[in-house]
Amino acid sequence: MKVRIQIGVVLLLILTACRRPMPERGVWRGTVELGGETLLSFRMNLDLSGAEPRGHFLVGEEQTPIPEILRVGDSLTFNFSEYGAEMRGTWNGSQWSGEYIRHRSGGSKSFRFSASPSPAGAEDAAAEASSLKLPVGNYAVHFQDEDRPGQTLAKFWESGRSIHGTFIAPDGDYGLLVGKPAGSRIQMERFTGWQAIVIMLEPAGETWSGQFFAASNDKPRSFVLQPRGDLTTNPKIGPTTTIKNPAAPFSFSGLSVSGETVRSTDNRFKGKALIVDIMGTWCHNCLDAAPVLQKLQDDFGKDRLEVVGLSFEISDDPELGRKNLKLYKDRFGLTYTLLFCGGLDDANVEKRLHSQLHNFFAYPTTLFIRPNGTVKAIHSGFRGPGTGEEFQLQVQEFRELTEQLLSGR
Repeated sequence: MKVRIQIGVVLLLILTACRRPMPERGVWRGTVELGGETLLSFRMNLDLSGAEPRGHFLVGEEQTPIPEILRVGDSLTFNFSEYGAEMRGTWNGSQWSGEYIRHRSGGSKSFRFSASPSPAGAEDAAAEASSLKLPVGNYAVHFQDEDRPGQTLAKFWESGRSIHGTFIAPDGDYGLLVGKPAGSRIQMERFTGWQAIVIMLEPAGETWSGQFFAASNDKPRSFVLQPRGDLTTNPKIGPTTTIKNPAAPFSFSGLSVSGETVRSTDNRFKGKALIVDIMGTWCHNCLDAAPVLQKLQDDFGKDRLEVVGLSFEISDDPELGRKNLKLYKDRFGLTYTLLFCGGLDDANVEKRLHSQLHNFFAYPTTLFIRPNGTVKAIHSGFRGPGTGEEFQLQVQEFRELTEQLLSGR
């Protein structure tokens, strides 16, 4: 018996010695199981060495910060409070695995994931040998389940051995998607902790057919791509948002990050032109818009312009809302005012927005407001940097509208 115990102790020590500790720094690669045989690949760069661990998800050259990382022994948790999501798992000596969870008022959805350290300097595996012609160019996207097909656009371009692209809906783009040919099809992906998207493309005669998978959807959506010309020739897709009473000042109120109640009637706004951005910290397109709005605040603040963000959050908890706004503010170094305006529930949005706006449908929606409080112009949605020329034209439009506001035009 004594010999058996000694042998058991020796084996335990050997196994413990062979177990690799969780790496402190480096690039990781992993997959999320979206259902069935659909695997979403992702990459991330982690630095767990400090008192406050840091990390980014990597999509091509794009880096999305991981807001909160908690490490306790072999347990590692990512918290995306703005998005109502989390990743929690344990390290087994070779990989970190667990659950990716998205919390909603109607319940939570859970997806299995696993990730392993990537060898230093390793690159993505080369694309399989394929004669497949890449779908480089601009397209209209016809989803089979849409009442009004063609409301979504797509843009694809080559980048090294990869194909990059994005879908552009009426409320903005889906963010950068990256993929490679694999045999007779192309799989493009995006994972940022909030967005979890896979797009499968296959040639269909002179065009392409596809499947759109997302963690936010219960089942994949089928679509067909139809070639089209320059996307900037028809940038206005979707409904048009207008002010119901053009003669009435647009009114708002909310809690600042410091907990102060701020109203549109406060003295601080009197005689100022305003850019009011209806947004949410969970909103990918709002993240893309924030640096553009900050640039306008920096350039025109001295001319009595003030930018105000009205945030509608997944949770209606004021403390969580203010926490998320603080993370959002710090991420981009924002100096303009951000206000928590409650949750996304219909009653709150109806009271605050639909009562003043006709056809409100998009986050973000940006209002350009004259010094007397009336609305000069409304811009629905936002096309991020991944849309290329469309993004630049939008930045130019925002700047021109701001200059018109300040000149009284």
